[in-house]
Amino acid sequence: MKRFVMLTQDACPNCERLKLMLEKPLKGQYTDQIEIVHRREQPERFEALAAQYHLHVTPAVIDLQRERTLTDTSGLGAVKGFLSQ
Repeated sequence: MKRFVMLTQDACPNCERLKLMLEKPLKGQYTDQIEIVHRREQPERFEALAAQYHLHVTPAVIDLQRERTLTDTSGLGAVKGFLSQ
């Protein structure tokens, strides 16, 4: 089981920005730790996680180990800090 889950969906510019951030500046460092859950491809899992963690926006990153969420993924520092704790 991966430590993090990223909730994403179609037509979500912030989702694409986060994916690029994870790939480029962070050089895929956390890729093996993040499960991507797409709203259309895995609707039941997406909805269950969104309800469990009271999430209403995408992208959202869930730390399953600490049961914490990150919804403000616009800054590299915040994303890297959340993933490296």
